[in-house]
Amino acid sequence: MNKQAANIPYKNLALIACSTQYEPSQVPQVTAILAQHGYQVSCQYLQQNISDFGYVDTDQARAHNLIQALLDPTIEVLWFYRGGGGALNLLPYLHRYKQQLLAIPAKVIVGFSDVTAIHGFLNNELGWRSIHGVNANNHLEMGATNLQPLPDITALMTRGVVYDNVLPLNALAQQAASISGTLIGGNHTLVAATFGTHYQADFEDKILILEDIGVTFRQLDRYLQQLLFLKDDNLKAIIFGQYYSIDPTDQERMMYKAVLQQFAAQYDKPVYYFPFFGHGKYNQSFILGESITLQRNQDSTGLDMTEYATCIQTPFHSK
Repeated sequence: MNKQAANIPYKNLALIACSTQYEPSQVPQVTAILAQHGYQVSCQYLQQNISDFGYVDTDQARAHNLIQALLDPTIEVLWFYRGGGGALNLLPYLHRYKQQLLAIPAKVIVGFSDVTAIHGFLNNELGWRSIHGVNANNHLEMGATNLQPLPDITALMTRGVVYDNVLPLNALAQQAASISGTLIGGNHTLVAATFGTHYQADFEDKILILEDIGVTFRQLDRYLQQLLFLKDDNLKAIIFGQYYSIDPTDQERMMYKAVLQQFAAQYDKPVYYFPFFGHGKYNQSFILGESITLQRNQDSTGLDMTEYATCIQTPFHSK
């Protein structure tokens, strides 16, 4: 299984689009933002010939472009320009090139939403790590609908992540001093689309993150029933992110949280809530395909446990 090589600067970056069409006039602004943060940006793989479905190209052409970018030895990071739809269609093409991809050094992809399908292939089939974080075009909304600072890929890879305000949603999570597993998942719609197919992830010793947008609370309840009905569910835990809209009312936030809590009460694994990743103003980065540990916090006196847990992902090269 190929792994990321040590001491990579993660500065040679290519933008790529494999899903819904994008606005070309905005690309120079995005590349300028990335360049200001020290990235050497290539647009070689940022191509579109809009298809009938509004994707950047046909399935075959998008898959060819993605595979060429993954095989390109000059690229360290592939940052997906935007999400939308269509990435799931590329999985059969990626599988045809699995052996060629296994033979090269792993590279890092960055993105979320529809990019979940690509994360799943790289994590589950190739054993690569990848970064669940904002798409490149989200940087155009910095300070408005996007308040998440531009992710520092080198820092993520060398320092890992620590988030200390993860809320246990059921008794199993509240009682667990520490849970560890390999992190997988992303957008709930894309993850659920693989259930019962050849592309469903192996859940053994995995911790699953899930988030979504544009899903009503009734639709979310149906998605969660599907999780309860899964056969051979051997996940270690689930972490739910944001499901409500970007500017929710208090009632909306409470309703979605109530649906998640109802599921958590029925689920026989620890369930956590961290609404600071997903389609919101904050989209904290996670390292998919990497180990994650959830541990209960102690208060400042060290006498009692607080209501929150901390999730920790150690640096890639600390092993």
